[in-house]
Amino acid sequence: MVFVSNILGTILVDPVLPIWLLVVCGIVFAILSWRTYAACSLSLPERLILWMLRMMAFAIIAYLMLQASRRVEKQVEEKPVLAVALDVSASMDDKIPGVVSQRSVNALGVLKASWLKDLGDTHRVMYFGIGQDLEEGLSDEKGLHFTAPRTHLVPSLSKLESRLRGENVAGVLLLTDGLDQSGQSIDVLSCQAPYLIPELEPPIERESVKTVDYAITQLGYPKRVTKGWKVSVVVHLERRAGSGNAQFKVNLSQGKQVIQQLDAIFEGEDKYCKLTFEVEPTEVGAILYRVDMAPPNDVDPDNNFKDFLVEVTDDQNRVLYLEGPPRYDFTYLKRALASERNIRLSAFIRGADGTFISFEERQAPDGGMKSTLDAENLRNFKVLVLGDLPGNVFKPEEVAAVKGFVDKGGGLIFFGAANAYGKNGYLSKEIFGDLSPIASQEDSQMREGARYRVDFTPYGRTLPAFEGLLDDAHFPALLSIWGPVKPGEFSESVIETSDGQPVLAARRYGQGRVAILLSNTLWKWQLGGTDGLGKGLYGRFITQLIHWLNPGGHDAEDSETLQIVIASGEVDLRQSVAIGGYGGKVKSGCDCLITTPSGETLTIPMRQAKLEAQVGLRRAQDGVLCDWIPEAVGTYQIVLKSKDGTQQAQTLLLVKKPEHELTGATLNHVLLNELAGRSKGVFLPLEQHAKLREKLTAEPRVIETVHEYPIWNRWLWLAPLIAIFCLEWYLRRKWDMV
Repeated sequence: MVFVSNILGTILVDPVLPIWLLVVCGIVFAILSWRTYAACSLSLPERLILWMLRMMAFAIIAYLMLQASRRVEKQVEEKPVLAVALDVSASMDDKIPGVVSQRSVNALGVLKASWLKDLGDTHRVMYFGIGQDLEEGLSDEKGLHFTAPRTHLVPSLSKLESRLRGENVAGVLLLTDGLDQSGQSIDVLSCQAPYLIPELEPPIERESVKTVDYAITQLGYPKRVTKGWKVSVVVHLERRAGSGNAQFKVNLSQGKQVIQQLDAIFEGEDKYCKLTFEVEPTEVGAILYRVDMAPPNDVDPDNNFKDFLVEVTDDQNRVLYLEGPPRYDFTYLKRALASERNIRLSAFIRGADGTFISFEERQAPDGGMKSTLDAENLRNFKVLVLGDLPGNVFKPEEVAAVKGFVDKGGGLIFFGAANAYGKNGYLSKEIFGDLSPIASQEDSQMREGARYRVDFTPYGRTLPAFEGLLDDAHFPALLSIWGPVKPGEFSESVIETSDGQPVLAARRYGQGRVAILLSNTLWKWQLGGTDGLGKGLYGRFITQLIHWLNPGGHDAEDSETLQIVIASGEVDLRQSVAIGGYGGKVKSGCDCLITTPSGETLTIPMRQAKLEAQVGLRRAQDGVLCDWIPEAVGTYQIVLKSKDGTQQAQTLLLVKKPEHELTGATLNHVLLNELAGRSKGVFLPLEQHAKLREKLTAEPRVIETVHEYPIWNRWLWLAPLIAIFCLEWYLRRKWDMV
């Protein structure tokens, strides 16, 4: 039963107990309460007062149960919603031959229209950006940037419809070129609200355009190359307007110097042309190249050039191999490493007079390397291999240089025999004993005359560097093992014999790794299976061991030198760039100075951070980091400078417009017309965009809000109830009933 009360609003009674039950309980309670005082020596008025107090308390409790909640109703008028969806992809800024105004300019003109601003009085206008994803809140046309690298139109509209679900939507004003790259059909859209689409670009017949436009559409080139190696740069050209025979020069330049020139030839109705340049970098660092052309009568010179950045490094796995007397292992190891394209080997054999004779297979462009074990020479290598050399070959300063080389990230392989591992060898404590993963014993010797079966240990099987070797059924048996040996405290066994004797052991030392091979018959693995490319098991094992020991990339740099790192030397406009620095004096702080294409210098503070994949490092490094967003296209010079100004590092960053969007494609009239038809909207010429307002027929809707809350715990009811109980207690004390 529902009672309506005007006290403090509309009261909805939803009794906790049925009314008939409350009436029955009230009668029973009244009888029992009256009988409670029957045996008391009270006068009739006193008895009646106490009974009435009890009944008043019961009445209040019953009343509260009948009025369990209070409801307040309000009516609010809500304006209809107009969603404005603006395509912010780079294709909106594309220049089309025969079109006077860019699509982005026309879209901004609609946003500034007075009729759209006047709608703010009658509608809730919500702004959205459409690019690679949907972004809400684009309300300031002055801060808009058409730089999104992709146009995912249909997925973004699908998210927009989900966002507007439940709203009183009058329509969606869609400002786009319709060049969707998502590959999805508009059938996935519900089209519950009409799409109002102005034609940002009139239909164009390419054949009717009496202009000429050639464009460099795509470049194919390696991002990172090695100094002295020839690489190809593939240039794709497109004729977007015009026809007939044409020929012109295409230049490849480094800085202001043209280093190569090729002819682009178009015949008849040809639309495309491909050219291939060859370059051989001779400098190390970030090198900026430019491909440009000057076709006659071309209407759009902005698409006649492209810059690209190549990082030239000298980071081949340079290996220095010093051997004692000639032996089989020297021949096979030298052959295995010399055949590896990404490894540059400098091999030396110690002659009878104590000098080292070069056996380098491929001389470097600078005339080869030295065999000296000093810090300056070792800086040119990534891995050092020490063969079967006696301990007296190494001078104290050479020992210190080798230890410093490994401590700073270099790799070291001990590949000796009796001369190296014996009592007078270089594994003694005075020489490289603290570097070695194992220690020889008094009775250690090269044990021969048996066949030793070997395999990877559980630890060795976890190393990704040797993953390709795990599929082999087994290694060929070895005919010799150096032993017995005592493993070092920090060493791990990678390959062992069947009875647990180490064949390959390794350990960490500083930032580098040290490995030791304990057999002089590993060359027998040359007879093992190949990898399908004609490379024997021995060659595969040795090269993978070298790659495992080589830290690679930036990680191998000298920790005393300030290094600057970024994930890529080329980024899209307004893409966030992480700039990192490590080594040198980064702990005392660094400043990042960025020189823009216009010559302006920006100073960005850097913070202490852990550098990892965000700056292109494969191994975590403590350093400094800052984030920055480029606002203009061009080449930026980035300089990292220590606080005291004594150290600095620099690199180049090339900022480009998203190439995937700048295709020269015209407005997709078919898709936009179909979208307007399916949603019962309209697709009309740009000059008639003010008529879009007439399609907004939605009226404000009235929303009723209801607020309910319990009233039984209100002080207005609890205060009388407590007062009744207190009064009853007082009277019982007064009349000596307790």
